Amino acid sequence: MARPARKKKDIERAALELFADHGIDGTTIRMIAERAGVTEGALYRHHKSKDDLVRALFEEYFESFGGMLEGIRADAAPVEDRIGQMVRAFLAAYDTDPLGFRFVMLVQHGLLDGIRKDALSPAKVLTRFIEEAIDRGEIPKQDASLKAQLLMGMVMQVAVGERYGRLKAPVAGYAEQVSAAAVAALRAV
Repeated sequence: MARPARKKKDIERAALELFADHGIDGTTIRMIAERAGVTEGALYRHHKSKDDLVRALFEEYFESFGGMLEGIRADAAPVEDRIGQMVRAFLAAYDTDPLGFRFVMLVQHGLLDGIRKDALSPAKVLTRFIEEAIDRGEIPKQDASLKAQLLMGMVMQVAVGERYGRLKAPVAGYAEQVSAAAVAALRAV
């Protein structure tokens, strides 16, 4: 018999697959349990509801993206190098786990309001990165929050383009072009 932690991962993976295929509203607890090969009772031992499962998955991915960016932000490399690292890391994350990446894109609008205030948000990390680069004189003074949103949009749209067949996988192959565009955007006011 599988260990509980393994079953929890099976449940979460099954949920991601079904959310990608049917959307959150079109996915039931029964469907998730069947896909994961567990009973509904076993699923409820790990998550009290489908909403709880959705929130847990979102927070896990959301904070892992924030942590990934924070590690790069804290590095002492030049701003251009760190932007390139951030872009490569995000695109590699999409190539490695497109279901998880798509899930976050799919549900973020309904769940961002409920994120803990101290959560390691990708937007907060990127905004802080830009503010620090401005303070050090590496890039021109600008609205750091707006620029963070624009940069995230660049990366996200590459994933959207691949998802809908407009760009070819792996998306990490676009990292240098996206990095160059991101650096140019940072330098522009």
